[in-house]
Amino acid sequence: MTEKALRRRELVKIAEQFTEALIEKRPDLIPLAENVRATYNGEAREVGDNEVWHNTLTIRERQTFIDPVSGQFVFFGMTSNETVERNEIFPIENHFYAKNFHYTARVKVEDHRITEIEECGADTRMRHFYADVDEIRLPDLEFEIPIPEEERSTREELIGIVNMYWDALDRQGDWENLPVHPDAQRFENGYRTTNHSYSVRGDFKHNPGFRWPSPRGTREFPVVDPVRGLVVSYCMLEGGGNVRDGGRGVYIVEAFKIRDGAISHLMAHFPRLFGETGWEQKE
Repeated sequence: MTEKALRRRELVKIAEQFTEALIEKRPDLIPLAENVRATYNGEAREVGDNEVWHNTLTIRERQTFIDPVSGQFVFFGMTSNETVERNEIFPIENHFYAKNFHYTARVKVEDHRITEIEECGADTRMRHFYADVDEIRLPDLEFEIPIPEEERSTREELIGIVNMYWDALDRQGDWENLPVHPDAQRFENGYRTTNHSYSVRGDFKHNPGFRWPSPRGTREFPVVDPVRGLVVSYCMLEGGGNVRDGGRGVYIVEAFKIRDGAISHLMAHFPRLFGETGWEQKE
């Protein structure tokens, strides 16, 4: 077995330990480095000290993306404080109201220990994404299908295509030349936004004012998988209505499927984060 395969197996094991610890509210069950850094919705927190950890009894929907090269995994899920069996055995923060959280976590592992945890969560849906939190369905198996070896893009090519996507949102790039597959579908927080009014290119073509500045310092690529044509990327989309409320924009985590050198499937999650991410890099 190759070193990369062993590394992938280790990340899979730690990801499973992480999700089990979340359900049991036991961060001591995961291998944390002494200098572990953790944030929730952009704010520095102790591991396990946030509303998702306090309220989760079940993870109803889940999908994990692994990258043994970066040593990171990204988890997409829908968690709940309600169980089917109604036999909760762990204490929860709120006993009276059902809570479902739209939740993402980026976890970095170095020397067999978790050094970074970036969590985002929200218990309500965003306007105009017409799917409630409990309607999110995972896993999306499109991201698990391997690309034939002769048709694969390199890591660098995959990142370059996703950067073209962020540039197009920012109107810095030529959106007309953005490589999009004719079968492309896009989902936002569980709601399919293509094949309703427009295609994936619809907002670019039909909304002249459509522009979301996406600084390169906010773009991260924790998972890049040439075998599956997969990229998971984070980006801050600046501007928008929430800026009037003192916010900055909206933080997006998006999984891209790229085949034949074109974006063919997109799953966007908009966790609740309107301020600084806490993880930005200098441009």
